[in-house]
Amino acid sequence: MSAIILLAACAPLFTVNCIGGHDITYHLLRIEALKEGILAGRPFLRVNMLFLGGTGYASSLFYPDLLLYIPALLRVIGVGIDLSFHIFIAVCIVLGYLSCFFSVRYISESDTAALAAAVIFTLCQYHIDDIYVRSAVGEYTAMIFVPLVIAGLYDLACKGFGRPWLIVAGMTGVLLCHTITAVICIVLCIIFTLVYIKKILSQPGVFLRLAGAASVTLAITAFYWAPVLEMLSDGGFGTDFVFDLGYESVKLWEVFYNKTGRMGIAVFLFLLIRLVIRKSMRFADICMICGLLLTLFSTSLMPWERLQGMLGFIQFPWRVYVAAGPLLAAAGGIYVSILASEAATGDAEGTMLRERLLLIITAGIMLYSEICVLQRNDQPYYSYSDDYFAYASHTAEIIGGEWLPVTADDREALTAEADIAVADDGTRLQADRYKNEIRLDSVPDTAEYVDVPFVYYKGYAATDSDSGTGLSVSKEGRNGCVRVYTGGARSIRVYYRGTPVQHISDVVSVVCAITLAVYLIMRTRRDRTAAEVS
Repeated sequence: MSAIILLAACAPLFTVNCIGGHDITYHLLRIEALKEGILAGRPFLRVNMLFLGGTGYASSLFYPDLLLYIPALLRVIGVGIDLSFHIFIAVCIVLGYLSCFFSVRYISESDTAALAAAVIFTLCQYHIDDIYVRSAVGEYTAMIFVPLVIAGLYDLACKGFGRPWLIVAGMTGVLLCHTITAVICIVLCIIFTLVYIKKILSQPGVFLRLAGAASVTLAITAFYWAPVLEMLSDGGFGTDFVFDLGYESVKLWEVFYNKTGRMGIAVFLFLLIRLVIRKSMRFADICMICGLLLTLFSTSLMPWERLQGMLGFIQFPWRVYVAAGPLLAAAGGIYVSILASEAATGDAEGTMLRERLLLIITAGIMLYSEICVLQRNDQPYYSYSDDYFAYASHTAEIIGGEWLPVTADDREALTAEADIAVADDGTRLQADRYKNEIRLDSVPDTAEYVDVPFVYYKGYAATDSDSGTGLSVSKEGRNGCVRVYTGGARSIRVYYRGTPVQHISDVVSVVCAITLAVYLIMRTRRDRTAAEVS
């Protein structure tokens, strides 16, 4: 069954052309930018040098790239754009399936529940839509880790928090894939903690371990969130459009529609089992309630006009399905297992047959749901040549461009003049690019400053190429570019050096990762030795 479900989920990938999707070009550009950075010996650049003809865009600073290094490394070794992206998606589908199976198996201690939940999770309408219609890479990579967050919450609420690594792994993965999903999961953690607060308080040491888990998560992801907060504090970013949350919200009955940005009917069918089973699992019921509440949150029942200013960052109210889907899948899978056990008569063979029958019915419902989603998909397939992003016009696909400085108001000019620097007297200079640097020669003696074709982000630096003396830079350049004050220099080197906050946060994350790895190795050896002695 696992093989059938995974093959069905990956079926649209078996084509020589690349799948389509609303945001496909931007994410392919992100992958290609990572590839170029790796080939240039700069695999962790925060301001990617490929975007906008080379003027750069801080995609890797504001959008986490954790799993995108998979297709980027495939591109480095020569795999085509189309195939590398399809392999990446297949890996994400398999990881999501395994993550849900493992998490629900831990919660329910039932293979039947785990398998049913994994099937529902993998083929649920919103997940398939994210992959094949919206191409929402951030969301469907983050969904891989949401089941681990749910398992971590179960461990916190019901098992004395004996496995804090579950919630650490889950929240770390979510945060390094999609920031909005991380915010939703934080809210989820708060809700579950409040629901089980009495039980948590009755278990000594739980809050101390919870504080430790939160600290480890913050430390290991510091390299991402600390630079983002620093850059946001510098201000001056904007977007080409504003999302109207009221307009994007869903009518209550539309939640069940076979339509993009909806949950669909299939995932809710398994909740009906709750009406016929005699005894349930409280945690499954909490998952169901939270999933339904999140679903209601996406509807026009909410006063979105009043919430626009506070929650506008989520862009679409139905984004909450990224957590609602896994919650309802976990609850549905557990209900399927309970129904199978309650129908048992004590005959082992009969019980197994009932479990298999229910799993086949579950798979049939979800396969039909997937087929319906794929049938309405109108996103065309396209074959991208390996030099597709060598054309400057293709490197300007940054959707809303929300992380461009507000002063960079002409994208076409940025791309068209990506190799031209302009002195204060109007002299146009050829900007020679080398990896993530620009070198200017023959700067006029009279030039007080030169506007260099790099989009300004905090962390740019410049030096006199002849003397090595540092030069002042500012964000006052035309069209949002870096302005370098020459100080009489005739030859200038401009590059992204980063900031002290970035460098410190990198060290914190690396030290935390190494410390955690050493601790886990030592603990594993200790446990193995104790087992051998006993």
